[in-house]
Amino acid sequence: MRIGRFEKIGSTRIGVFEDGVVRDVTAEFDDFRDAVSRPADATDVDGESYSTEEITHLPPTTDNNTVFCAALNYEAHAEESDIEVPEWPLVFLKLPRTLVGQGEPISYHTRVTKEIDYEAELAAVIGEPARHVSPDEALEYVAGYTILNDTSVRDLQLGLQVGDDEMLDWFSGKAMQRTTPVGPYVAVNEINDPQDLDITSRVDGETMQDDNTGMMIRSVADLVSFVSSRVRLEPGDILATGTPEGVGTFQDIQLNPGETVEIEVEDIGTLVNTVEEAE
Repeated sequence: MRIGRFEKIGSTRIGVFEDGVVRDVTAEFDDFRDAVSRPADATDVDGESYSTEEITHLPPTTDNNTVFCAALNYEAHAEESDIEVPEWPLVFLKLPRTLVGQGEPISYHTRVTKEIDYEAELAAVIGEPARHVSPDEALEYVAGYTILNDTSVRDLQLGLQVGDDEMLDWFSGKAMQRTTPVGPYVAVNEINDPQDLDITSRVDGETMQDDNTGMMIRSVADLVSFVSSRVRLEPGDILATGTPEGVGTFQDIQLNPGETVEIEVEDIGTLVNTVEEAE
């Protein structure tokens, strides 16, 4: 099952996505957090159906949820970044207002930055409250998986001078408004092993990243366990698991208005967004 959020005629809805059609199951649930807690209850809901071309995709989470992102979780990406892998997972947060859905523009102000970058990531969506869970049981708290493009503002993120030292500006680099695509939906009960999925990014059809989630340093289960040791995870929370090597900044590539970015993850689908300059 593939469950997500969409907008139709100004109304936010919950839907089951299949073969270019979305079936409205909003009436069955209190909200999207309720939906990812018990997605099987959407199976027999006989709601109105729409072509996905008729709707606006929304990020498969809510404004009350948190997006956790793991950094430097592929060895080769850490090497291309010339940063030593940290002793424990390095996790940062994204604000809900940072997110956009499938087909929505990656929108940024060129007067603020000239170096927007792509990052292909598998993301786990939490289905049950999780606190201090072990890696062995962590996947039991995952409702399903989605795709996240952890766009990064490199000229603001890298090389911030503090006295004689250079530091990373995680806020400016990762939390620019309406720049982080996520979706198109949550794939529920479709992923047997999150550590064996091909993951690819393309810009205007040219492959930039091509790897497998088996190359993660810390598994999805390890990351869910770690974050739950710091804070309780709630249904609808998203945990992005890091990006493989091949990001643009180390190839002297940046995204430009008009370019289309595709992030594909095996057994989930493809997240497609076009870059535009914000007004």
